[in-house]
Amino acid sequence: MIKRMCLLTVIMSCVVGCARVEITKITSKNPYTEGIRFYRPYPYLLITKDNEGNLESKIVYLPKTNEEYAIRVKSGIGTVDTKFTLEDGWKLTQFGETRDSKSVEMLNALTGSLKELKGFRAIDKVGLCPGLYMFEFDQNTGLIIGLKPIFQFN
Repeated sequence: MIKRMCLLTVIMSCVVGCARVEITKITSKNPYTEGIRFYRPYPYLLITKDNEGNLESKIVYLPKTNEEYAIRVKSGIGTVDTKFTLEDGWKLTQFGETRDSKSVEMLNALTGSLKELKGFRAIDKVGLCPGLYMFEFDQNTGLIIGLKPIFQFN
């Protein structure tokens, strides 16, 4: 009787599995069926004018819609305490533990102060006008190689 109970426990453990959290990429081969969907963010440069007509720049993140993911909590043996935060309904900003790297704030501080740097005092002198620009990255190095205008304000 004890052997049967042990065997039944092992079989149930294999069938049910452990409680876990899965993050999977949504593709045509792996379509969305359940879970909380989110997209990877992609950086853009937004250039606007202030009240005095000076150009200001800021990094903004928009969804990269061809990189969609789903968070799925799978039940099983044990418990899973999942904590995540979606910003603007699409961008995963926290998962599990809270980390504060300040990378977004640092990028915004650097780009917001471009007009104060001697070489970047006037953004319009380098050919940029108010609008939204997409960063272009080198596929091999991952470094920024240029900006592609998405739209420009009149």
